[in-house]
Amino acid sequence: MSKTRIFISHSCKDAEIADGVPFEAEQDPRLRRLKYVRILRDELVRLMSDTHEVLLDRALLDPGDSWPIKLLRWLGDCDGAVLLLSEDAIKSKWVLQEATVLTWRRRLREDFKLIPALLGGLQFDALEAEGFGPLQVNEIQAAKIEGETEMTRAEALALAAMIAKGFSQLAAANEQNDMQLWLEHVAAILSGIEDEKILGRACKPLHISADDWAHYPDRALTVAHYMLRADLRQNREALEAIKGGIIAHSREAFVSLANMLMPLWVDPSAAAALAEPPQKEHWQAYAINTDNSALAADYAQRAWCSPAWWGSRFIEFNEHIGEGQAEEAVAALRESLALLFDQDPLSQDPVDKEVLRIVLEAHPFFVALGDDLAASQTALRELLHALAQDDLLRAVTFIQLAGDNFARALPQDDSVMFRIRPQLNDQQVTQARANKILLAKLSTT
Repeated sequence: MSKTRIFISHSCKDAEIADGVPFEAEQDPRLRRLKYVRILRDELVRLMSDTHEVLLDRALLDPGDSWPIKLLRWLGDCDGAVLLLSEDAIKSKWVLQEATVLTWRRRLREDFKLIPALLGGLQFDALEAEGFGPLQVNEIQAAKIEGETEMTRAEALALAAMIAKGFSQLAAANEQNDMQLWLEHVAAILSGIEDEKILGRACKPLHISADDWAHYPDRALTVAHYMLRADLRQNREALEAIKGGIIAHSREAFVSLANMLMPLWVDPSAAAALAEPPQKEHWQAYAINTDNSALAADYAQRAWCSPAWWGSRFIEFNEHIGEGQAEEAVAALRESLALLFDQDPLSQDPVDKEVLRIVLEAHPFFVALGDDLAASQTALRELLHALAQDDLLRAVTFIQLAGDNFARALPQDDSVMFRIRPQLNDQQVTQARANKILLAKLSTT
């Protein structure tokens, strides 16, 4: 029986703290914090190594912008992970990138176990200030020392035992998720390139080092991993470099690959929260500061890695309503969903209603609520309450197109789970639209 694979994300800087000063005698606050993390990390390895395969690279000190392929695969293949979040770790761009992938994977796979550990009295507000807010780490049960913490060795050992216990019942995954399917699909297309030298042309735009290129024999999967974390410009340049090799095998495959890469302009941390599994317990709505439904669709596609089921899972609903018209709008939306799946929109048969509910829950379904939908804040509030209370529409994730700012969006309240996404950067959107045009042109010439 294979062991479950547990990844440990942390910021320890072993080389910096290899100074011979014992932890108990350390007077420098920062070095003491780093040594505390090392004690905690090493105790986790000791406690879990017999029952789990612990994925930890002590040699990875400060990788900067480089993503070694070994770590990319660990992040993509592990069954669970620990986020050791200290005052130093949350300032690390690397830890933020690891947390982005891990929280994303948790949403794509219901049995993925992620335990954030808040060290030294760290609060969730501090994570928000360092860019972790969109990942919604605060929604995950965290491990921490309650009350005042002095960051002693005893505390580190107790916290390690608490974390290790959280993984005691974790089983290895037996099923694939959409991220793994994306990687396999892309790798299958790239495998059609017969000349490996042509595939190797993707290394420069994707920043694949010579060591990483030589590390694994399945080079197509290596490129796929790097494509998933690259931005659209890098992917476009990579496709330009290897286009001839793919088209020689199949032009249709090249077009398919270009379409799979289109949503990758979106910051994965901003999209990660949209990756919610079907049959979620709570109705959910999001707001995004654009009135362009195509951009909202890119966010949802990025969250779910452009899955095969995407084509019929996104619509825009922008029927203008006033106050007191929420129920009529909900009925109109239900009719639109029924027609989309070739069902009778006026049927009152309970079986027909149950069939539609099952169809909607089979995979995530997104509805973009248009910027001109509601005539007033009151009308919008009434609509959101009506949507939240509709049994069928609980299977749908709503994205409110809030225009050029969030002034029209409603705050979260007790009855409507309404989360505001990070604001879209105008320059980022402009560049993304240009790259999408260039990529589309590349796939048709």
